[in-house]
Amino acid sequence: MIKSLHVRKEFIRTPGNSQLKTTKFPPTKRIVSFQAFRIQESLKKNKMAQPTNQRASRLSTSERLVELTKTAQFYWWIGHLVVLLCGFMYYIKRPFGWKEANWYYSKAYMGALMSYTIVIYKTYGPPQLNLAFLHRLVVDENVEYLLLAFLWLTMKPIMVTLLPFVVFSLFHVITYTRSTLIPMLFPQVTAEIQRARQAEQSGTPAPLSFPGRVSKFMGDWSSKYYTPALSEVGVWEVAVIGAWLVLGAVTFQTPLVAPPLYFQFLRMRYALSAPTRAAFRRVRAFLDKSLTPPTCSASVPGVVTDTYIRARDFLIKIGEAIMDPATQQRQRQQQQR
Repeated sequence: MIKSLHVRKEFIRTPGNSQLKTTKFPPTKRIVSFQAFRIQESLKKNKMAQPTNQRASRLSTSERLVELTKTAQFYWWIGHLVVLLCGFMYYIKRPFGWKEANWYYSKAYMGALMSYTIVIYKTYGPPQLNLAFLHRLVVDENVEYLLLAFLWLTMKPIMVTLLPFVVFSLFHVITYTRSTLIPMLFPQVTAEIQRARQAEQSGTPAPLSFPGRVSKFMGDWSSKYYTPALSEVGVWEVAVIGAWLVLGAVTFQTPLVAPPLYFQFLRMRYALSAPTRAAFRRVRAFLDKSLTPPTCSASVPGVVTDTYIRARDFLIKIGEAIMDPATQQRQRQQQQR
């Protein structure tokens, strides 16, 4: 945490896919979260205010780059590139010291704020003071991850929170580089790859230039690892970050407000994201096997099993209430009484 991570069959979140809208291309919605995220498909649907390959082929490299920098999507990509590079540097530097590592941590979240802000503004335009506009924002994955990034940026660095955003940004950066940046700088690559695919179908592989091989490798790698990566990110968000925040709050290592705010985020993700619900099911299956008979170890104390079952059943009821409007209505009526 992303929903811009299939970032959004490829992502980006993420967290959530982030898909841009400008006056030159139609609006789309992000498919969530990793999160939720099919970026390759979204980039094909979005008309991203960029010169066509035919026009680009008549321009010099510098002119093509200038044309590229006139699009909002370019700065969306820059934001994700900042997340990816600074996130990588943070995890490299973190074991050797806090101060320098925290600089990269904050810059990574600034990059995330930049990308998600661009997506949201290009999708919805200037803010509007009406309930319909507010409702559209509340159910948008990009808004959820924007708020989450802002939350982590304003708190003391929490190491585990950055990883989902880095994963989302990785797929976003790869997809944009392959589908937009490489064809812009090397206009012949698109035709090369099309000929190579036709040649593969006939059983006679066609040679590719170096940019063409790089583009093909990126596409194949993203297609292979996108779904597994988003699945693991979902489990990370549910189990690792959630447990880390609870333990941190109990030991006064993280702010007490962090767990309830993050669980509200998970509540929204559970209601709106099928991958998040699948992550909850995976975590439950693992804990059931580890903590409940007959599959649990005999060394597990009975009090641990009983506590887990009560907590599990309580969370299941919350989940059912989130997904069942009738149940929510009954709860409101009981509260009014």
